[in-house]
Amino acid sequence: MIPRQRFVNKLRSLGYSFKDRTKRVELYRKDGTTEIVAIPTHKLILEETARQILRQCGCNQPEIEAFISAAES
Repeated sequence: MIPRQRFVNKLRSLGYSFKDRTKRVELYRKDGTTEIVAIPTHKLILEETARQILRQCGCNQPEIEAFISAAES
């Protein structure tokens, strides 16, 4: 499982910023576009959820796996 704050930092490095918050998710929008991703408000994010969100953000598979392995340690 990946700490939520570390995942949010990764999104910010990809050019996403906070847009809105609902009861169960926070929405982040890519600067200058209408692309939006939803991040669960849990303290820890499942690996598969992180993979899906990062794929949606345009990351390639090696980059995703490197982030996940670094974030868990």
